[in-house]
Formats: sequence, structure tokens, C-alpha cells
Amino acid sequence: MNSSIPPVLHRTYRLHSYEVDHKGRARPDILLSFMLDSAWAHANNSRFSYGALRQEGQLWVLSRFLAQFKKIPFWDDEVVIETWGKGTDRLFGLRDFAVYSDSGEKLVSATSAWLVIDRKTSRIQRIDLLHSDFPVQQNKHEIDVRLEKIDSAETERTGFEHVVRYSDIDVNNHVSSTQYLKWMFDSLPKGVPEDEKLRSFEINFLAEAQAGDKVFVASADAGDYQYFEVIRENDNVELCRAKLKW
Repeated sequence: MNSSIPPVLHRTYRLHSYEVDHKGRARPDILLSFMLDSAWAHANNSRFSYGALRQEGQLWVLSRFLAQFKKIPFWDDEVVIETWGKGTDRLFGLRDFAVYSDSGEKLVSATSAWLVIDRKTSRIQRIDLLHSDFPVQQNKHEIDVRLEKIDSAETERTGFEHVVRYSDIDVNNHVSSTQYLKWMFDSLPKGVPEDEKLRSFEINFLAEAQAGDKVFVASADAGDYQYFEVIRENDNVELCRAKLKW
């Protein structure tokens, strides 16, 4: 076991003025970015780090993510992210997160499923944790669910077109996970509800988008949740789908 890798990583972030909405609330895409950054940091000294996988022609991609919100932090608040790996399920690598205020109040719980893919072919690779030095916490569940594919909502959709730009692209040369979530909130016909409390969001990432792609970002009222999907228009490939509950 690599003693330089803690079983649970703790990482502190402060919310800046450009990371909140007009009411001073942390934007969901920013909280997601904090959690993903803590995941990369936790893997950094292992054989599953960005650099180590790059040398093997591979990369991590986020496939499924569920976050449940108890309270939204505000501008200038400090938040502490806890994150840990939970091993594998089928071809997925599993990781959970807990977000706390600086006083120790729990704000957000989250769970995620990741895939390792080949950089050139995008084919899914098997994850071998049996010979890894990574400290896996198999029985520590922040949210004890198996993340499955979100069902499509058969209802009328509204939305907007977007051409993928420089600022949408990450170090893997495709649209970053957080941008999809940002687009979804932008697609809401009336914006973010003023007096509603965000309870949860769940998102599936299904395919990659790259610079220059034209996408359609759609939202629909599906009863007890808001449904979203992002479609690449040139080949009609669905890139992701999500549901958000207030």
C-alpha cells in the first residue's frame, strides 16, 4: 500500500465572486468542478493519475454522477471536500464525495462512476485494481446506490443551439464535464428559480464533443424533475442526459 495516498482526501476551496450566481449562491457546475478536482488530486500519486494513464495512452472519463444537496454555500464561503475511491463495479471505477462547510456542516453528498478509455480509439479499458497501491474504501458509501442509465423523458423540449468553443474544452481535448451542467442550467426557459432549493442532480455522460461541434441543449418539465439532454447536431448523437430536482 502506498502510504503517501490517504484513504480519504480532504481538500479546501473558497468560493469567489465569479463562481456564484446573481444571489451569491455557488453554481452547481462550480461545486462539481471542486469535486472533480479533488478526485484528480487524490489519484495524483498513483498509477491511476492523469500522467500515468497518459503514458499508457489512456484517460479517465466521468460516466455517471449523482449529487444530493442539503445546503448551498455562498460567495466567500470555504468548503471542504472529502473524497475516496470505492473500487470497481463491472467496468466502472467508483468514487464518493462529501462537501462540508468550514464549521463541519454537511452540504452535499455525491457518488460517481468512471471509465478508463483508450485515447485514440475511445474504447473502454478494463480497470485492474487488484494489483494497485490505491487505498480503496469498499464499504464506505456516501450514497449507497448503483448508478444506472437515466431513462429518456418523452415530453416536449425547449432549448438552444451552441457551438463548442475554446473555453468549453479541457486537457483531454473534449468538452469538460462541468460545461455540460453549465449549459443545462443555461437552457432553463426562465433561468434558475429564485426561491427554489436545488435538491439533486443526476447526469450521464454518453459520448464526447469537441471544438467546432454544434450541439442542441434541451430541457423539459418531466413532472417531479427537470429533464435535460445534449445532442450533437451533425450526427444526432446524444452526448449526455440528466435530471434535476428542486
